[in-house]
Amino acid sequence: MKRINGILIALLLVIPFTLVWADSGSQIDELGTLYRRGQFADVVMKASDMLDKQGLSAADSAGVLRWLSRACAQNKQPDQAQSYFAALVKLDPNTNFDTGDEPALVSKAWAKFVNDTGFKPGQFKKMLTVAVVEFDNGSIVDADKYKTAGLGISELVRYNLISSGLVYVPSRSHFNYLKQEIENSQKGMTDENYKIQTGKVIGASNFIFGTFMKMQKDKVRIMARVIDTETTLPKKTFSVEGKDSKIGDLSMELADSIMAYFKVEAKAIDEAKAKVPNVNLAALLAYSQGFAQEEEGNYNKAEQFYAQALDISPDFVLASDRQQRVELEMKAAGE
Repeated sequence: MKRINGILIALLLVIPFTLVWADSGSQIDELGTLYRRGQFADVVMKASDMLDKQGLSAADSAGVLRWLSRACAQNKQPDQAQSYFAALVKLDPNTNFDTGDEPALVSKAWAKFVNDTGFKPGQFKKMLTVAVVEFDNGSIVDADKYKTAGLGISELVRYNLISSGLVYVPSRSHFNYLKQEIENSQKGMTDENYKIQTGKVIGASNFIFGTFMKMQKDKVRIMARVIDTETTLPKKTFSVEGKDSKIGDLSMELADSIMAYFKVEAKAIDEAKAKVPNVNLAALLAYSQGFAQEEEGNYNKAEQFYAQALDISPDFVLASDRQQRVELEMKAAGE
């Protein structure tokens, strides 16, 4: 009888503890909900409480730390964010934050962590790393109108490359953060040399530079060249041309050629094609203008441009991702 009572007492002690973490997934989901609402301080408090309790699995702990580090960055607590990043990568060596999707404060905090520690997510170590920079505008028709189009083209090409799952392309915000750090420490180089130096820092063996051209009537041309990061010499050039209503398809065709050149598996190239958004030049231009406004800190205008891009091309996933990013930017800024 005493033995049975002992077992019952033990169960009574264990059951409440088990129940606390039986819904850990829903509690982590709640952290995400609070974060998206802009309640960053609430995320910090709730996540900290969850980590203080025992019994959380390593996977769940990593999930909590992802939201906690983000919330600290958004709450203007960069030092705490750095500490949580360090704890997170120990739990999950494959951790990565796509700084192209994350708000500016999170992007900057993660880029600083990667730069300071030299951390590289495990799954990227075997991937081909390629840097894609904003394409130049070489339009012969309405050049001023399309001055930001090259930004959108480079983002489309980047999206196509990473959709293969075999190519790692650092985000524009990560790249620009490192480039600024190099410019602050080394003076006198040309802009292209700063870019090349940044490519070396992030471990990119190749660069993709390019040019977008709006031509007569409804024609566009996109040209790209692969530059060796070490020698700074061109290795291969590519060019696609077609109707401006098929700008998404043209970017995909260009990315396919680049991946084929790098001997990326055909299956991965086909998988990337399935994820390419169906966009025309008008949607791409609105997206590019929104991106440019966002980088200037004009979040309301940026959101309007992203909404315009989505009105034109509802499945333009890059625009919807940036729109969500801008909403978080405004919440962090108290707008």
